[in-house]
Amino acid sequence: MIYYNKMNNNNFKNIKYKWIYNPVDKNLLEETVCRHNMPKPVAELMLKKGISSPDDIETFFNGSLKALRNPFEISDMEKAAERIAKAVMNHERICIYGDYDVDGVTATALMYIFLMQCGANVSYYIPNRLEEGYGLNKEAVKEIAARKTNLIITVDCGISATQEVLEASMQGMDIIITDHHQPSKELPVAAYAIVNPMREDDTYPNKTLAGVGVAFKTVMAIRFVLKKYDFFKQEVPNIRNLLDIVALGTIADVMPLVDENRIFVRHGLELMSGENVRIGIDELKKTVESLAVSKKMKTSNIGFQLAPRINAMGRMASSDKSLKLLVTQNRNEAKQLALELDNENKYRQMIERDILQQTYDLIEKNRYAELRAGLVIASDNWHPGVIGIVASRVVDKYFKPTVVLTEDNGIYKGSARSIPGFHLYEGLSSLSDILISFGGHKYAAGVKLEKKNLEEFRNRFDEVVKYSLKEEDFIPEIYIDAEIDSKDITNEIMQWLEKLEPYGHGNKEPVFFMRNVFKYQVESFVGKDLNHLKCFFEKNGLIFDAIGFNMKEYKSLMAENDKFDILFSLVHNIWKNTKTIQLNLKDIKKAD
Repeated sequence: MIYYNKMNNNNFKNIKYKWIYNPVDKNLLEETVCRHNMPKPVAELMLKKGISSPDDIETFFNGSLKALRNPFEISDMEKAAERIAKAVMNHERICIYGDYDVDGVTATALMYIFLMQCGANVSYYIPNRLEEGYGLNKEAVKEIAARKTNLIITVDCGISATQEVLEASMQGMDIIITDHHQPSKELPVAAYAIVNPMREDDTYPNKTLAGVGVAFKTVMAIRFVLKKYDFFKQEVPNIRNLLDIVALGTIADVMPLVDENRIFVRHGLELMSGENVRIGIDELKKTVESLAVSKKMKTSNIGFQLAPRINAMGRMASSDKSLKLLVTQNRNEAKQLALELDNENKYRQMIERDILQQTYDLIEKNRYAELRAGLVIASDNWHPGVIGIVASRVVDKYFKPTVVLTEDNGIYKGSARSIPGFHLYEGLSSLSDILISFGGHKYAAGVKLEKKNLEEFRNRFDEVVKYSLKEEDFIPEIYIDAEIDSKDITNEIMQWLEKLEPYGHGNKEPVFFMRNVFKYQVESFVGKDLNHLKCFFEKNGLIFDAIGFNMKEYKSLMAENDKFDILFSLVHNIWKNTKTIQLNLKDIKKAD
């Protein structure tokens, strides 16, 4: 492992990253280049992903639906599919119980659309984030029972709802849980079936499915059972057409884009980019200026543009309109719903910006960033639906474990986010004596505490973080995927990189490293606030156009030096119908 630590560069005061580069075996690299006839940087990427055999490379680059695993390999799947198929054939009342985030909404929409296509007697229920909170609740179960429901199918929730599932059983309903969250030691034994690859006794190899992914595997199984009983007298539902919804939820829930998730997303993006795009998604795309003219959808379009609009309703109020947008067949209704989601997202963004600025002001006023290793920021009147996003933004800016709290009837409730070196759930566990409740995992958690305990919590959280982390843990790392030579930056490698898509968590856009490049002309800073670095580099007689977004602090480094080592991704820049290769800069340091 080679470290490039900019702390030693006296000309660069604004330290951002520790560079980490793990070279691969040179002989194996050359062998892979020759065997697969691919550029050396791409071969290095494949080796680092553990992909080298012809079959693995074929599966990775082509992602055929035939590579999807048998859904019946998941525990309880056969039992669940048989029961749901029976409910469909006997026209029993079915209710799908989802969640208010994008994963939950898409999982609900997917199951609802498929069961409607089967002619089922089906309804849905999504809890209100602010009034009911996450997951099953007893009052909702009683309301669903009052509808004379026979079967509840949960999607993206239910695995920890032991008492609520028992309530459903006592109300005379069967309940099937489909979920992807980590189960506790005690499973809801009153459930008719529990479909969750994360179960301790489940041998299904793919543990990275989103809630919508588990829902899709369940739909695969239901369709198989219904076909077995010769239920479809005419056309069998084409469930490939549901993969746009699967892709939407998988990307929004930041699941690793590997294995089956990569296949789902690849085919889902194709559907969203095609002529027969789902009405609701098509109208939602039209609310985004860049997507209104561009047909090709990428993961970034979903993660940063579509998903936040769908999520906005659940954060600020009810998710019903988000769900209706995905299931409607009416163009006018879709158009109206898309506009409402867009407006709600703008409102969410306004509130988020205001709270974020207040948060930054509190941090700077109290010198928290200087004096504390862990940040706890609180207010009595912040909107609870956005503080999770605010906590993430604070971590991005200060790179410190952060808790953001808002008051509700004398109780502080909030969201916590962390950095790689600090296990958030374990850290909060050591503070459980002053917390009403907490839950989560390594990087994200929710907390509740009495207002009187705020200062003690702030001080003790800071102490726990200080004890757990070293100074270097507060410097974010950036991993270099491959070293690249100037001669390798060609149209050929761009074609290969397109095959690597879709990019996302678990399959990130490659970061390349190039040594000893020279500044070709005087750099400039562009954009509304002059925050973006625009420059040209030269190496071995080749000139490269480069852009560094939000790199204003590199101004002195660029002005005082002419020779650099650079980190970047490779992108196509289209200007006046001309496509050129551009370096999207990630970091720069003075060359040794």
